[in-house]
Amino acid sequence: MRVSERMLFDRLGSRMQEQSASLLKLQEQVTGGKRINRPSDDPIGQAEVIRFEKSLKNSDQYLRNIDRLSSFVSVSEGALQTVQDQLVRVRSLAVQGANATNTAADRTIIAQEVRQIYDQLIALANTNNEGAYIFAGNAIQTRPFVNQGFYTGTDISGALPLTIALGTNDTLDLSIDGVSSTITLTAGSYATGAALATELQTQIAADTSFQNANVSAAVTFNTNNELVLTSNAVGGTSAVTPSGGSAQTALGLSAGTARPAGTYLGDSAENAVLIGDNVSVVKNLPGDRLFKGAGGGADLFAVVAALQSALESNSVTGIQTALGNLTAVEDGVNNERALLGARLNRADASAATLEDFKLTVSRIKSETEDVDLPTVISELLLQETTLEATRAASARILQRSLLDFLR
Repeated sequence: MRVSERMLFDRLGSRMQEQSASLLKLQEQVTGGKRINRPSDDPIGQAEVIRFEKSLKNSDQYLRNIDRLSSFVSVSEGALQTVQDQLVRVRSLAVQGANATNTAADRTIIAQEVRQIYDQLIALANTNNEGAYIFAGNAIQTRPFVNQGFYTGTDISGALPLTIALGTNDTLDLSIDGVSSTITLTAGSYATGAALATELQTQIAADTSFQNANVSAAVTFNTNNELVLTSNAVGGTSAVTPSGGSAQTALGLSAGTARPAGTYLGDSAENAVLIGDNVSVVKNLPGDRLFKGAGGGADLFAVVAALQSALESNSVTGIQTALGNLTAVEDGVNNERALLGARLNRADASAATLEDFKLTVSRIKSETEDVDLPTVISELLLQETTLEATRAASARILQRSLLDFLR
């Protein structure tokens, strides 16, 4: 076969291109530290690397979930620790109040501290973490527990303007913080709900029974066209309840909703967090179960409120009953706190497992896609030497020019 100058030039050029490409690939591997920089480098290996990366990303997300879960549970556990501390103090006060040597005045003083503890327990039950009420179930934007009792009436927009006539529809039987009285509205035509709210507020403030007992309530008219009566007191006895009177129905206060202190406004939902493939852990304790005894437990707020009332009324029997009920309350809180601890332990164990899994997957991924740097550097130096030798040989072989043929 005749070997022409053209063929020789093409063959040498092709060889140098191949060597340059190999050199470039080795340089890329040394620079990036990766054996696989594109699917064509190793299609099977690239598919494995993609699977490894997906596993690592999932593990990172699960670890972030566990961090949030641990934070949430830790805040809940801290709140329950304080609840337990407060209940220990309540028990101590109940034992003190049950002592026969105490007078009615002594028990009234003890009741004042119990009332303060009740307020603190409500505040703990309304604990907020990063904008979410932790004991509200799924209703995380709703303050779950009422500390100022209130009553919400029904829509009276269809009855406005409302005419009040003396002896016909002018009275309202009302209980505020356990004190009952009958107020009488001023006769006249009330064009708006706000005007009615102002009149109710005025008559409640003027009532001597309420004044003597030092109780009062605020009255407003909300955007749903409902009268809302809210006790100005806080604590276990805080409540407002319309109970009769000729004006009760016209004012929309006969079929409304009473929410005394301690009422739960959240829901019973449990929020689960994924901490692994098809593995989830519930992070919250719904407040109705924890504090209200939903599902068979004891109502913490009712028990503490009953103790307060028994102390205020100097009822030793009532104090002893509340003391007995405190045991069920304490047991319920202890059980729920133990449940939180178990969840936190499970989350910690899962986090440790995920970290070990990440280390293993990262090692295998590295073995699949990373280069053996000493070996690749040796190959790079060899390839550089080979390319230089090819260039030198080509320079000598291709020294001929057109003038060589014209001599």
